[in-house]
Amino acid sequence: MQTIQAMVNPRLLTKANRLFTGTLEGRIIEVLQNARRAGATKVEITNQGGYITVRDNGDGIDDFSRLLDLGGSGWEETLESSEDPAGVGLFCLAPRQVTIRSNGKRTMISGDGWTGAPVDIRDDPEPVQGTLLRFQDEEWTSAVVDRNAVFCGMDVTVDGKPCPKMPFISDQASSQPELGCRIEVRESQDLNAWHNSCKRGSYHSDNVLVNFHGQVVAFDCHPVSEHQSRSAATA
Repeated sequence: MQTIQAMVNPRLLTKANRLFTGTLEGRIIEVLQNARRAGATKVEITNQGGYITVRDNGDGIDDFSRLLDLGGSGWEETLESSEDPAGVGLFCLAPRQVTIRSNGKRTMISGDGWTGAPVDIRDDPEPVQGTLLRFQDEEWTSAVVDRNAVFCGMDVTVDGKPCPKMPFISDQASSQPELGCRIEVRESQDLNAWHNSCKRGSYHSDNVLVNFHGQVVAFDCHPVSEHQSRSAATA
């Protein structure tokens, strides 16, 4: 009997600098999530001369080789099991030139460094606590960062200005261990402005909001009743 199996073709790596040129919002979400997964409680974002600097107070990077391990997260087993990170990581910033400093080491990834060429890792003459990223990008304004930081659980600042920080649900939420989450039902008029900012716009009712550690996903859910199901089946 013939069989087939999934595999990752090495040619995928040669296209990495084109595969992850996503949205500004996507980059912000990924960078904030990486900081939180590293144990950070504070993230400082600064814009200067077309460059973005993101500095966190997390545990830092122990193994720099993991930075370019496409699909491999490198997170501890507990986090891997609970969040199932995709392993995109730093590739969200490709193909930009990115300087990374952490735990007394530093490196710079650019050009064909994203697609398999060796990248040097050097000692950092001025070690930083946590992790520092510096790269060129369009401005990371408070208007964009705020709505992706408000429910992330960390203290985030943009050019020295604190981003809003709020709990996504209240103490009245019901714990659902089998689903790995807590659920709260609210009337639409009881949602705050930040909840409403996560909805997709006037063309969607979006009566469900899911917060995945700061990344909020909105969708519309209308369960089908038994009567509706029977009617649909006999129509």
